Amino acid sequence: MDAQEVMHMTDYSKITALYSRLSVGDEDRDGGESNSIQNQKKFLESYARQLKLTNIRHYIDDDESGRFFDRSAYSRMIEDVENGKIGVCIMKDMTRWGRDYLQVGNAMEIFRRNNVRFIAVNNGID
Repeated sequence: MDAQEVMHMTDYSKITALYSRLSVGDEDRDGGESNSIQNQKKFLESYARQLKLTNIRHYIDDDESGRFFDRSAYSRMIEDVENGKIGVCIMKDMTRWGRDYLQVGNAMEIFRRNNVRFIAVNNGID
């Protein structure tokens, strides 16, 4: 899908959610956010800019396992989806979302039901 098609499909008044997660115990920190989270944020911001998406908000779960879905930023993002605040959600790849494929499927259904465009860049999902 090219940028022109995206412009016609995207509600620019809604949030473009950029979701990042780093697993428990990955120690690449320089004080605050881990280096991996910083890299994911830059990657996702760049991708959103390429698609001319605006109103960006980061949802970040740093040092959180992908086995569980009661993560704080993930839960906030799902709540914002259900409240109609998010139009697009972008993550680097599906493993950032979680490792329980049944839960991932449930979340994808929430996105579909709320007309949220979902993009997993490295998996080619859009």
